[in-house]
Amino acid sequence: MGWHIIHAPWRADLRPESFESHRRDIERHARYAFEQHYHQVPAPKGQPRPPVRTTDPEFAPLISIEHVTVDGVPALLTIRRVAYEPIMEAVVANLLVPLATGMLDITCFQHTQETGYRENNLLTLAMQRAPGEAVQKLARKLGQTHFDDPQFDAQFPTHPLTCVRAAVKWLLALPQDQLKVTNPPAPHLAAGAEVELPQVGCAIVPPPRYVAVPPGVLPLPAGVAVLSRVILEGADDPQMLDVRQVAGVSLPVEKRQEALLEMVQRQIAEWQQQGAQQIQMSWEPVEIASAQAVSGDGPRVAIAVDVNMLINGVPTHTVARWICDNDGRVFRIGVATPPYIPATEAAVDVAAAVKSWRRLPQKTSGAWLTSDLKLAPAKRAELAEQAPAQA
Repeated sequence: MGWHIIHAPWRADLRPESFESHRRDIERHARYAFEQHYHQVPAPKGQPRPPVRTTDPEFAPLISIEHVTVDGVPALLTIRRVAYEPIMEAVVANLLVPLATGMLDITCFQHTQETGYRENNLLTLAMQRAPGEAVQKLARKLGQTHFDDPQFDAQFPTHPLTCVRAAVKWLLALPQDQLKVTNPPAPHLAAGAEVELPQVGCAIVPPPRYVAVPPGVLPLPAGVAVLSRVILEGADDPQMLDVRQVAGVSLPVEKRQEALLEMVQRQIAEWQQQGAQQIQMSWEPVEIASAQAVSGDGPRVAIAVDVNMLINGVPTHTVARWICDNDGRVFRIGVATPPYIPATEAAVDVAAAVKSWRRLPQKTSGAWLTSDLKLAPAKRAELAEQAPAQA
């Protein structure tokens, strides 16, 4: 049995009312991580290797997900497989505990080289109750949920799933003097409440499950605000919505849209210099409706930008709205999606944030161009380097 404990700066919204959308994201993340692990592990020499199990649409790496409490703080527990093939089965549990300073991810894991003995024994018992039924047909009828049912854990005390469940049960049963949350998170704002981002000079209503990361927590350039949407674990970057203001820029009234597009193209060129490859960009003008108007001689101009690219071999899609307000000031609201999140969903989040976008009273100090933000988390880049080219 192995343990990892990680403190991450991400803010997590684990409210039950968002459970279904969160579960959908976790299922996709678990599937992606399962496939990445498969491609990282070399095939045994001289032995044929079966295809990755996720080619079977009925197989799901996610075993369970539930809300729990740790010292009175609402937390989230997921249990999943990261490997499941002959001579290799690994089960991992992630316990996410929100804190005032971010999030704690307590991970426990166990693996075995005796894959399938739990399933084979339970299938044999099931065949005795259904004589004459074909083995494969009966196995599919029962499904993986049957073989993973906690009621059978006592019969297989050394199985990875049994061991991980027992470890989590032990952890959650620890007395307060051994497991205590000393810095609990602040209460969440009400759903639909506006969040002011003074470092950017504007306010938005965050889409569901996005929580603002306080200034100073991440090494961001000035004039950038980030909202995190935690999915499965703390060791990987969450989905993030970033809101930026470009300082020192006031676009003239004449050819304002062309000037805004030039800024976007300059950003793309800088990403390419940082190592992004196969960049494909599309854009179109859009209207940004707002009840608030700022003083200025020019029109409010905005463009919708979609960018596909490879960052260290990992496909990444960025959806953004670039806005030049009446006074010529430039803002950007965007979401960069991991490979397992459809870009269409990111576009919905961006559209919702833009719809609620509101300028705050201007400050005398400004922001810097934010193209020096890292394009991809180190962990994701490392995984891509280890995966084969076709992955």
